[in-house]
Amino acid sequence: MAGCIITSGITTPGCTDRFASPGISRADIYVFNHSEISAYTSTVTGEVSALTFSPSYEVGFLVSMHKNSASFSEELVADENSAPYYNLTFAGKIIANDTDTRVAIEDMVDVDLVIVAKAKSGVYYILGESGGLKLTENTFTTGATNGDEIGDTLSFTGVENGRARVFLDTNEATTKITLDSYL
Repeated sequence: MAGCIITSGITTPGCTDRFASPGISRADIYVFNHSEISAYTSTVTGEVSALTFSPSYEVGFLVSMHKNSASFSEELVADENSAPYYNLTFAGKIIANDTDTRVAIEDMVDVDLVIVAKAKSGVYYILGESGGLKLTENTFTTGATNGDEIGDTLSFTGVENGRARVFLDTNEATTKITLDSYL
């Protein structure tokens, strides 16, 4: 077990278990309008167990992306001149290339969004909870030769006061049923 480090106050998996599959599950990305979520119900341990929507709520969307193209990152920014905050980025390549998809992407421009994304490790993260995420980059490509990927590459960014919280950390099936009920 050479190379294992235990950090005080943090429980980590064993050396052989600690590397989860990287990335976001391609078919488990939920998108909601930030303005239509009126409350987040929290558990005693800090996970989110439910979303409450405003009376004007219409629908959330389930988005699928190219395999191994979606990821999110959070970066702590802390200096002596400001309160600490996190820069969040979610990016991926959309599979579909039809008119409905193009219209949906256009509708995301200049709208604050909340994205709930399932990591390949099975954990669902809420991105944009306090301030929303905005679509900040969209690049479409047709590809040039066989084997090239086609579609829209999207990047969403936002600023949060804390790290992305986990949604319903009970089990994957329960979490998926709950999120699907919001669609």
